Amino acid sequence: MANRKLGFFLVLEGLPGSGKTTIGQILESREWTYFPEIATVLGKNEIPIGDRGTTLTDYIVFNEEIRRMAEIEKLISNGRDVAVDGYLPTDLSFAYARYKRRQSMSYPTLFSYYINALVQGNILKPNLYVFMEIPVAVSVERQRIRNNEMLTTLSLDVLQNVAKHLDYVHDIFESDVPVIRVNATKLQDEITEEILSAIQKRRKELKPIK
Repeated sequence: MANRKLGFFLVLEGLPGSGKTTIGQILESREWTYFPEIATVLGKNEIPIGDRGTTLTDYIVFNEEIRRMAEIEKLISNGRDVAVDGYLPTDLSFAYARYKRRQSMSYPTLFSYYINALVQGNILKPNLYVFMEIPVAVSVERQRIRNNEMLTTLSLDVLQNVAKHLDYVHDIFESDVPVIRVNATKLQDEITEEILSAIQKRRKELKPIK
């Protein structure tokens, strides 16, 4: 087991409409295992998310993330490269944004759980975070094109607070994991090349010295 090559664990973050799904699908075509955003999966099953999210929604998303973490860890230990759309920082940030609007009361409990799990070493850390940066107005515009109210977050204050809280989590609690910020308004080929280059660079940093 000590000599087994571990897979790479990549987390794609960013506001809705930033292109995370597209990048995940590109990686999947390159033999990565790709997990779509949990909230989106739940939304397709008619569980309220985004602007319709509730206290129960936040608990369901967080619990599903914990369950999926074990699956990711197994894949990585078997040498699979894994990319996920969103992770615990994203889940916490949406819970925080909804808490600020008094739309959900889950945030204090989930944040406490997250901190305790960090302290106890029970959270699987990614090798790299990629933050797909787009203005809030672009997020709203791209989501409107989807024409599916069940899967959208159009409230400007929610989107702004999500971005703000993501920065907070990375600066304070996840500072040991590199974050690269990508201008997601650029051409798709440029975005893809930038992300693939960042992954390659990070792989070299993680390669054990012989």
